[in-house]
Amino acid sequence: MVQMLMGSLFVFFLPGLTWTYALFESKEIDLLERIALALGLSLTMVPLSLFYLHNLAGMRIDLTNSVYVVLLLIAVALCLIVFRRYRNMGLRKN
Repeated sequence: MVQMLMGSLFVFFLPGLTWTYALFESKEIDLLERIALALGLSLTMVPLSLFYLHNLAGMRIDLTNSVYVVLLLIAVALCLIVFRRYRNMGLRKN
């Protein structure tokens, strides 16, 4: 039961949540909108990423590759968040 809950959170919520922080500033949208967007983004990005990687790159869709795709989506969004924060800190100093 705990594995199912954590797996669902990992696939259906975390990629979208990181992308909402990458795409929107913290003051632009409130928490309820962020949660709704996180669910919607995750439900679209993860299956579409797996679909296109399967069709274009010939990648098999299995548990390991699915976890890697989800981790890659989260990592790219986190890199964008870090880049934006460092860029904003540099702009504030000047």
